[in-house]
Amino acid sequence: LPIPLLLALGVRIDAERDYVRLHVGQKDGASRSYLLLQTVSGLEARLDPERFIRLHRSTILRRDRIRGLRHDGLGVWSAELDDGSLVRIGRTYLAKAKAMAGR
Repeated sequence: LPIPLLLALGVRIDAERDYVRLHVGQKDGASRSYLLLQTVSGLEARLDPERFIRLHRSTILRRDRIRGLRHDGLGVWSAELDDGSLVRIGRTYLAKAKAMAGR
């Protein structure tokens, strides 16, 4: 699949050294992932900030998949996704995540 199409379908992006793993959700609930030779910062610059948000130095998520934020105590925050999973929010990205959630 062409990279612009993968980005449009992407749900989550995780850093893996000089690569990124792009997780793509399928309509049947299954998911696939693709390894791309690209840094997270380089890919973040290509993404629409209205659709994607970086929540950690190694994680970018599609905004519409985030159900809410959760405070885990001692300054630790997580984003709860629509599938029930949690993604930890890095301190550097917390203000942006709270602004997105209206907090």
